[in-house]
Amino acid sequence: MSEKISKHLTAERAMQIAEDYREKYNLSGTIDSTKEGTAKFYTQFDDSNLPVWLVMVSIIPTIFEADDEYTIVISDAEAQVRYLIDPNGHYYAPHTKEDGLTDKEFGQLWNEDSEDN
Repeated sequence: MSEKISKHLTAERAMQIAEDYREKYNLSGTIDSTKEGTAKFYTQFDDSNLPVWLVMVSIIPTIFEADDEYTIVISDAEAQVRYLIDPNGHYYAPHTKEDGLTDKEFGQLWNEDSEDN
C-alpha cells in the first residue's frame, strides 16, 4: 500500500520561490508558468529522502552548455531552494556564499572538475 505524501507547496508557489531566487541571484533564463511540467513534485530526489519540487528554467544555451534549461531544486518542507543543477548536470548553490559564487570562482570549480576526468 502506498502512503499519500502531503505537499506543503503548490506548483505555483514552487515556481514563485524559484523566480524570486533567480532574480535575487541574477540568474539567466525564464520560468514558463504556463507550460506543463515546468514544476514537478518528487517524493524523493538524488540521495535525499525528502520531497522536493524541480522547477525548470529555460535558457538560450551557449557553446559551453549541453542543454537549453537548468533546474532549481526546492525543498517542499522548507519552501526554499536547496541547489541548482546547471545545463551540464553540475550542482551549484549561489546561496552558500553571501553573494553567491563569482564567475571566476565558478570557472575554477569547472576547471577542477574537468581536470579530474
